Amino acid sequence: MEYTASIRSTPGSHEVTVTAGGQGRALDLPARSGAPGSAVSGGELLFLALATCATNDVYREAAARSLPVVAVDVEVVGWFDAPGARARDVSYRVSVVSPAPEEQVRELVAHVDAIAEVHGTLRTGTTVSLDEVRVSRPPEPS
Repeated sequence: MEYTASIRSTPGSHEVTVTAGGQGRALDLPARSGAPGSAVSGGELLFLALATCATNDVYREAAARSLPVVAVDVEVVGWFDAPGARARDVSYRVSVVSPAPEEQVRELVAHVDAIAEVHGTLRTGTTVSLDEVRVSRPPEPS
């Protein structure tokens, strides 16, 4: 399934769209106050992607096992030491509310940790390539 994410940022406007399998959705991601760009950093979104992946995968894999889950809380923590630095010491915590036996829930979370797509992508690395750069000039003032 193809995924896309795009941002169109201009002074006073910040439009964010994500698409998975041809289903697009706009996200409410605020513009930076008093400066161009996003109020939310890429690092924050990266950690949110990890938390979202773990949360959704717990629900998906629990349903596949007919294991009832009432709530899932995921917190991702890590560090970026300087602009351009890679993240370090990234870890996450998962809390699950379920009437199922504790051992089954722990096994579920261990399974999710092993198969979570975003986690696996970061753990093994993936190629990210810049395919194109387009430069255009703003319209001449009237």
